[in-house]
Amino acid sequence: MTAPAFLESVERRGDSASGHGEPVSSRAQSDRFLAAFDAFAQAVRRARGAATQSNDGTLTLSQYALVQALSTREDARVRELADEAGIAASTATRILDALERRDIIRRTRAADDRRAVTVTLTDFGHDVLESQDEWLRGRQRAFYAGLPDIEQDLVPDLLLRLADLIDELAAGPES
Repeated sequence: MTAPAFLESVERRGDSASGHGEPVSSRAQSDRFLAAFDAFAQAVRRARGAATQSNDGTLTLSQYALVQALSTREDARVRELADEAGIAASTATRILDALERRDIIRRTRAADDRRAVTVTLTDFGHDVLESQDEWLRGRQRAFYAGLPDIEQDLVPDLLLRLADLIDELAAGPES
């Protein structure tokens, strides 16, 4: 059963694990959390991997992460951007290829090391980032505003804790 289907089946049962008014067991609550977490992680992976190759002025989340990292400085090396975005340098290079074709970034050989590549954000890239940032932050604010007050109080800390968990999971088990 997929995570959304599992969640739907749990929701249909309401507050009982058996459908006979018995309280939901901690196991059922844990299963519901795991299904929700899996659905969240899958959505993040889909969003990061979305292949928007159009020239409509939008960025994928992976492209956005690189462009945003670049926007805070005059230029950067590919490795620096990859590290800040949390991706491999080879992945960053592929993303930068697409961004360069769209004239969002410009790459040049570093003056101090001809093996290294320096990346700069073009004027068009600044415009695309500003537009994308306005849209993204607007969607995030609208989502937050639609939450009940109690969830608005809880969600910032919960998101930070989820971010820590995702970082821990990405690092893998300790040896």
